[in-house]
Amino acid sequence: MKTLGILLALSLTATASGCSTAVDKTSAGIGGAAMSPLNDLNVTRAEVPPVLKAIRSPYEPIPKVNCAAIAKLVAELDAVLGRDFDALPLPEKSFSDQVGSGAADLTLGAVSSTMSDFIPFRSIVREATGASAHERRLRAAFQAGVARRSYLKGVGAQLGCAPPAAPEPNAGFVTGTKIEYRSNVQPG
Repeated sequence: MKTLGILLALSLTATASGCSTAVDKTSAGIGGAAMSPLNDLNVTRAEVPPVLKAIRSPYEPIPKVNCAAIAKLVAELDAVLGRDFDALPLPEKSFSDQVGSGAADLTLGAVSSTMSDFIPFRSIVREATGASAHERRLRAAFQAGVARRSYLKGVGAQLGCAPPAAPEPNAGFVTGTKIEYRSNVQPG
């Protein structure tokens, strides 16, 4: 009963913040949060995206070594991995959007946690069903994707490519400073 009260309070907080995106985010994610025990039982699971499954080694040779080909490969990885560290910052969200998004995340986390609590000896069940092993494989694939994207951008920087085939030189630095990633040394 206490958990139900917490969930209700969090949902009301999301609604009271006046942010329709929080309500939308909570509504969209509630099904996945409620179904989290099925992930623990390995009934439902996220598959490794094909672009990550295709990576044998993050440092394998690049089929076509030119800026356009590297930019295409980086864009494919960005679509799966999300924004890279060097991406220029998005416009800042309003305070009410930040509060609403935080409330939605708390609500979804509480629902997922509550539903997962129904499984006794959860870690043993996850190992026995193979859910933990699958999660480790999924994490390893994403780590290989991040390493591949970094490698591709490093090669792009050596070629003198512009972003996204190379790191964004102005990202994450105070205005007025700039890092030049491109080298004068060109592969021969």
